[in-house]
Amino acid sequence: MINFIKKLFFYFLLFTGIILSTSHLGDNYFGINDEEGYLLTIGVVCLTAFILEYLIPTLKK
Repeated sequence: MINFIKKLFFYFLLFTGIILSTSHLGDNYFGINDEEGYLLTIGVVCLTAFILEYLIPTLKK
């Protein structure tokens, strides 16, 4: 059960990172200005956490 919850959390990080990163890119095309770039930053952090904590250890097994 714990492994399922951990896997669910890491996939949540993955999808959150993808959505936030791509929404920032879409903002540039639609003319909506994101002054601080927080969407891209949070998206990159989520993707980095997913890769470092889940994907790399899984691939090493």
